Amino acid sequence: MLIDLSMTMRPMWRWPIEVGLAKDIRRGDPYQVTTVKTGMHAFTHVDTPLHIELGRESIDQVGLERLCGPAAVIDLTPIAANQEIGPELLIERAGHVQAGDILLLKTGWDLARDCTTREYWSEAPYLNREAAAWVAALPVKAVGFDFPQDQVIREIPNRHPPAEEMPTHDLILRKGILLIEYLCNLHRIHAERVQVYALPLRLFEGEGACARVVAVAD
Repeated sequence: MLIDLSMTMRPMWRWPIEVGLAKDIRRGDPYQVTTVKTGMHAFTHVDTPLHIELGRESIDQVGLERLCGPAAVIDLTPIAANQEIGPELLIERAGHVQAGDILLLKTGWDLARDCTTREYWSEAPYLNREAAAWVAALPVKAVGFDFPQDQVIREIPNRHPPAEEMPTHDLILRKGILLIEYLCNLHRIHAERVQVYALPLRLFEGEGACARVVAVAD
């Protein structure tokens, strides 16, 4: 069974996105051509370390094996609004994690709050610095989240905090572990282990890119 873990890209308050038609059959054009203008860190996307540090690898340099393969799902449900997630909860539920895995942190937050609402961001659970440090020490190649995983993410776009205030970026991403951000539908995964395929746009010298992410579950 294929489970789509990607947000639908559509106009919303959080991310400026301009969707238009360069060609329109209704105007007499021979075909339809949609144009999109948005940032590469909007909606479901992958971050590389270049996002926070110059001289690091760009998204077009990331091999697909870094974003595809076995994934361990750490089930953090039930989760409360504004819950601070520490390492104790992760350790308790991470006995099945293996070296080389993609790690998926499942809270089901997209069931609790719609991602188009401000409450999805302002009331989200988040990892504290100790939890991020614990994840950064794991022998995993990527980490995916179905919630805005750093507390200060809720301050964007009013303020753009430095990486040092964002533990998952400062500790996990800086180490070279890729971040797969703003997943959804992780609640549909009931197994501890699945196959995951995260396929970002191959943007030349991009520090990240929007992605289609799917899980293959029995």
